[in-house]
Amino acid sequence: MNVISKIATNPVARGLSVLGDRWTILIMRDVFLGRHRFNEFRAHSGIMRGTLSNRLEFLISEGFLRKQQYQSKPPRYEYRLTEKGLSLYPWALMLWQWESEWAPTDKAIPTLLVHKGKYSHPLNPQCICRHCNKNLHFDDVERVKVSEGAEINNPVSLPDSWGGQRRTRAKVPQDVDVSLTHVVDIIGDRWTTLVLAGSFVGLTRYDDFLNNLGIATNILADRLKVLVEMGIFSRREYRVNPSRMEYRLTEKGKSLYPLTITLRQWVLDYMPPVAHPYKLLHTTCGHDLEVDIVCGVCRKKPQVDRVKFHLPQAVTS
Repeated sequence: MNVISKIATNPVARGLSVLGDRWTILIMRDVFLGRHRFNEFRAHSGIMRGTLSNRLEFLISEGFLRKQQYQSKPPRYEYRLTEKGLSLYPWALMLWQWESEWAPTDKAIPTLLVHKGKYSHPLNPQCICRHCNKNLHFDDVERVKVSEGAEINNPVSLPDSWGGQRRTRAKVPQDVDVSLTHVVDIIGDRWTTLVLAGSFVGLTRYDDFLNNLGIATNILADRLKVLVEMGIFSRREYRVNPSRMEYRLTEKGKSLYPLTITLRQWVLDYMPPVAHPYKLLHTTCGHDLEVDIVCGVCRKKPQVDRVKFHLPQAVTS
């Protein structure tokens, strides 16, 4: 079985088949920041009206948002988080944290997350193992094969939107909120995410990506180039004649792992189980990998109503 089939049953791929879309992520960003109305979404994301309507309908149908009327004549609606939508908050915090650490200067988030309480303090979200409470690091996780039969049971089809040309490097309109757009440039394009997922399961060489992931050569070359330009991969020649390249995760690339595993945990906790031939083992403690997001200061799980975003009036390009 090739890697793409294994990734198709992977919890991360299942989560991204629902949430791995640029506009979907930016709409959820806006809702978590307290924006609830159609025109607010348009103003802050720069999304086209038809695309916005489509994504809002999708998020409602998937149970992440609910539509609530706030004006009768003419009818006007707000979009509010459901319990399922709120369950994505740990992932949203990890997206925010990664962006704060790694976004280039022109997209950096000039703000703090504040964990409110008797003694309020800055919130630095941390992904930890549920069993040993140690912070999660890419190099501390091992893939362990658990079943031959699981490889062919209940595969999740990769959606049509995994193909096509890259859409995430278009110029951002002026006066829109650019927070999270750096990380969205990576996970908001499913071919890029597929290449990244391949690197997480050990692929490093161009031919390995090509043969295992079923990507057209021009698309693969573009995504590898983008990931190198963004500092996610380093590129090195391992053979001179003929020239052959390999692509390895940088520290910036490895730092995407905790937020990726946070999405995996959400899928395991909130979506129906699907057989997968591998499990993840946290080598630090020897347990199957399960994670939680906690405050780096008090080590408590942040709740939506206990976190304040010190966001300026405009975080724009």
